[in-house]
Amino acid sequence: MGYPSVPPNITAQEDAKQAVVEQTLMQAFNPFSALQNNQVKKTTRGAVVTYAVQEGDTLSDIAYKYGITLQDLIEENKITNPNMVGIGMKLNIRRDEVAHVVTRGETLDQIASRYDVKKEVLIRRNPLLAYLQNQLYVGQTVVVPMPAAKPALAGNIQLRRQMAQAASRKASRSRAMSWPIKEPTITSGFGSRWGKMHKGLDMWNEEEAKTPIQAAKEGIVVEAGANRAGYGYLVVLDHGGGLQTFYAHMRKISVYVGQEVDEGDILGYMGNTGDSTGYHLHFEVRQDDIPVNPMPYLRR
Repeated sequence: MGYPSVPPNITAQEDAKQAVVEQTLMQAFNPFSALQNNQVKKTTRGAVVTYAVQEGDTLSDIAYKYGITLQDLIEENKITNPNMVGIGMKLNIRRDEVAHVVTRGETLDQIASRYDVKKEVLIRRNPLLAYLQNQLYVGQTVVVPMPAAKPALAGNIQLRRQMAQAASRKASRSRAMSWPIKEPTITSGFGSRWGKMHKGLDMWNEEEAKTPIQAAKEGIVVEAGANRAGYGYLVVLDHGGGLQTFYAHMRKISVYVGQEVDEGDILGYMGNTGDSTGYHLHFEVRQDDIPVNPMPYLRR
């Protein structure tokens, strides 16, 4: 079953509703609909673009430039060692459309905001939405064209992170970390979320704005301040050996770039800055600038 389009005889909202009902029934009673949707998604991928790595490029910059996740770029090109990606190397760039499944209470405006696309773009790609944009139903498939995004890291910030990683690459320290907030409730895990890669853990504490954010491990502050990539007020610590931790959406920052901190030192306080829907801490662990699941690092 393909994605819905407006048949020539649909000229009113009632006709559009009928088309939606038919699609709903098909999804509910056809046991192969999920498999078929996956097949459609694979066949509607955009063309593969070949990109030659330029001087100063990073994998993160290339991924954001073409609107894909870093993980997808690595998997598509079977990269096992990011440090071996050199100038002139050819990378395959494959941009996908995301098939978003509507959940209870979602609106078209919310979906557009989640994927950072305009509502008009969604309507053009999903013509039925022109009639039913205020009457989405649970389980409805909305195809989201993924736009090219701006690099999340640029200029001196990116350079500073890479220099800190290079200087500490030979360090051999324990990778164990403490939890960055006390008595955390995990509200979102590491992995795929809303059609994108969620690069860390979201943590919440009932004290919210009063909750201190603590260094998960001793290290050096390599970034502290507002970040343009949606992280809001962000602190980045370098721990040696290419290992770094990110603390995002903070309300207040209490450290400065170049400061050495011990495990448990207060970096600032929980906030709601940047692309955030409420008070929480977004916590990332990166190895050689590649996000990894923080859970194996955190002490149980």
